[in-house]
Order: sequence, then C-alpha cells, then structure tokens
Amino acid sequence: MSCFKKKDILQWLGVSGILLSVLGGCAQWSSGKRTISPLYKKYTLTVTGNGWEPVKAGKEDMALWNKQSHAMMAFITSDLENKKYTLEILNNQLFIGLKGKKILSMEPVTIGNQKAMHTILTGEMDNQHVKIDSYVIRTKDHVYDLLYWSPSDSFEDVRSDFENAVKSFKLREE
Repeated sequence: MSCFKKKDILQWLGVSGILLSVLGGCAQWSSGKRTISPLYKKYTLTVTGNGWEPVKAGKEDMALWNKQSHAMMAFITSDLENKKYTLEILNNQLFIGLKGKKILSMEPVTIGNQKAMHTILTGEMDNQHVKIDSYVIRTKDHVYDLLYWSPSDSFEDVRSDFENAVKSFKLREE
C-alpha cells in the first residue's frame, strides 16, 4: 500500500470526526513493549510486536502503522457530548462513510472494567476491501475508540498486537 493509499485510508476516519495525517520518515518502534499513556488522557495501554510506526497525531491519542501488513491501530478519546448515547449508537457513528459495511460480529464486552462494544466488520475504503476490529468504551464522561484495520487478506497478520493492547487498557486513577 503506498503512502498515498495510507493517507486516503486515514482520511476516511475524518468522516467520523477523526483527522489523521501521515508523519513522513517516522522511525520504526523497536521490538518489545511500549506503554502508551497519552498526555491529558485517563488511560494507559501497552503495544507489543514488531514493525509498528507512529504516525503524526491529529485528534487521535496515538496511531500506529505496520508497513509490512498494511495494518493500522488508532486509539481515540472523545468527550461524551450526549449522555443518552448508547454504546450501539457510538459504535455506529464510528463507521459513517464506510461503503459496503458487513458486520461479522458485534457483542458487548468488558474492557478495563468498563462496558464496551466489540465489533468486527468488513467494508470498502478507497476501492480497497478492509476488515476492521473495534472496541468502543463508554465511561461517564468519555468515549474511547480502539481500532485496528487492514486489507482483508492480511487482517490476521498482526491483529494479536491489537488484541494485546486492548487487553492491557486501563483507566488511570485521578
């Protein structure tokens, strides 16, 4: 996937209010564990695995690109503007603009002692078939979106890195 295609896919997220842009010439993270604790955010999580490169932050807390698998992870915090929004509504808003959506699974789960919605789906962005794994976590005041996506044929290549990051998600005490 060229840098142009990566940028197009990142801009798809802009449809749902998340603007990401590519950071040219990023250094690849070294192998091993990286604990992410975004400044002014209320959570931590740990990313493991090889080949992940940070991309320039926009409104997301952190975004990582895996060039070899053409996979992406993004972690996003948003203020909860309407307390009446259910997890289902918040989850559906995440995929506005995705063409040909087909939900493969959607189930409530618990992540970091918080209620969450886990969804796996396929769709099309920029004439590319992609598969997406997402978790939407709702707390009293915030929504945390944890996303992983890649071309459908390489979806499982580094998905375990994302699953491990989700399992490590913890809200910090203030």
